Amino acid sequence: MARRHRPVSTLGVVGWLFAELALLLMIVALGSEEHPSVAEPAPPPPPTTSSSAAPEGLSLTTESFIMHVDPSGAGVVDEFRRDLAAKVGADGRVGLVLLFGRSRDPFTPTQGTVVSQQLKDLVVPAGLPQLRTMNDMRAYLGSDGAPGDVKVELFLLNGGH
Repeated sequence: MARRHRPVSTLGVVGWLFAELALLLMIVALGSEEHPSVAEPAPPPPPTTSSSAAPEGLSLTTESFIMHVDPSGAGVVDEFRRDLAAKVGADGRVGLVLLFGRSRDPFTPTQGTVVSQQLKDLVVPAGLPQLRTMNDMRAYLGSDGAPGDVKVELFLLNGGH
């Protein structure tokens, strides 16, 4: 007697593939779990020379000023240097600078980031002493001031002198 072959069901094949995939994903998930290792505790940090020294970090209070950015870039670095010195002094240490530029063209208000990026591109290479400790300067869209102005938000470093 001849044996009859059953037709292959697409649903059956898909079911087997799904089961294989689920098994494979389970094995990968179990293999990638982080297992706690038994390690020796880290030694305590060395004692500081001054008990009053606070750890260095960004101050939550900011200093800010608004300045005009000429399209040609003329005088921008000097104006930034004066405003920076007036706000943080010659020995101030800035950790982060946020720039919020306002567009020069009222019909394209989103171009304010171009103004703040121009200021960043002029100031960063100037090597201002207060910015030597800076981690980052970021250019954003702003709405303060007149067209072509940038609000400069300074986050100073505190502690760890």
